[in-house]
Amino acid sequence: MNRPWFAIFWFMIWGLFQAYAVTSIFAGTWQKPEKFPEEAYFSLIYPDMFFIPLYLLTAGLLLRRHWLGSVLAFVAGGGVIYVMIYLLALSGLSGAVNLIADGIFLACTLISLWQVGHRVSVRNAVQHAGSS
Repeated sequence: MNRPWFAIFWFMIWGLFQAYAVTSIFAGTWQKPEKFPEEAYFSLIYPDMFFIPLYLLTAGLLLRRHWLGSVLAFVAGGGVIYVMIYLLALSGLSGAVNLIADGIFLACTLISLWQVGHRVSVRNAVQHAGSS
């Protein structure tokens, strides 16, 4: 069975990017978009600190073809989707950079989840069982 390479790379890249972002926010070097209320924006930091290891663990488990990688992919993907919708709502769906970046991040997450879901779908399980 093939590995879900797009999902593996996406969760690894997203985890590393989030680690960089959280570190930069704590260091005071991250530029917060002007439209975002400070309290709401910074309320994402602490949940993100929990999810960063989850993103990286998910990529590693998917790489090793461990069944838990598929389960964690949907938990991690749900976290990314939540954050993207939250950020899009905070921006008031304005600002080209915010809309484009958040839209790309959301699309990559949905593609990753589709790839993982397709890989473990019942249809594929039945096909593989029938060919054995």
